[in-house]
Amino acid sequence: MARAVGDGLGTKLGQPVIVEPKLGADASIGTDAVGKAEPDGHAVLMATIALAVNPNLSKVPWHPVNDFEGVVHIGFVANVAAVSPSLGVRDLKSFIELARAKPGQINYVNPGNGPSPHVSAELLQIVNGIKPSSINYKGMPPAIPDFLAGTVPFGLFPFGTIAGQTRSGNAQATGIASPVRHKHFPEIPTMAEQCYASSQMNSWYALAAPKKAPRAAIERLS
Repeated sequence: MARAVGDGLGTKLGQPVIVEPKLGADASIGTDAVGKAEPDGHAVLMATIALAVNPNLSKVPWHPVNDFEGVVHIGFVANVAAVSPSLGVRDLKSFIELARAKPGQINYVNPGNGPSPHVSAELLQIVNGIKPSSINYKGMPPAIPDFLAGTVPFGLFPFGTIAGQTRSGNAQATGIASPVRHKHFPEIPTMAEQCYASSQMNSWYALAAPKKAPRAAIERLS
């Protein structure tokens, strides 16, 4: 996502845009680096829901409001609730019934505290009274092999992460957190049409600049 936005922004600005990954600490390292950068409009953060959530989960060296200035909202990416075929369920209701019958016995993917797949999974548990076991990873990519192998057979995934696996039959999508079905994957039902609207949330992306960045720079970037 960051590289795609960076390429488009570079074309718009007529100058190179360098994407500098700073991973770790549930996105706090990169967030802190931008928050402490010179507020001249040359450093921006590719922000996600973690910007709002992480300060409520742990002590972080930045504040989402006091240290950042919103630039532009980029968009949403729908999360997909998916299971490994080895679990033997094909819809969200069946998974929830199975999870209720086996508290603590079904593993689910946790790509780190704060991102929307983690928060989505927590919301699904709270609303529906289920208790699958969290298996923690440093991001989503390391979790995919275990998910496909069936050792961690459930998770909520950004659509692009899991779409190819559902099409190939390596994963069973049980619901998409979207108001309507995806036009390229119409076979995946929405969570809302299965009466789980209150159990869903999505990933969002935005650009944020250090607080006190020049208004002219923010307007140009937006």
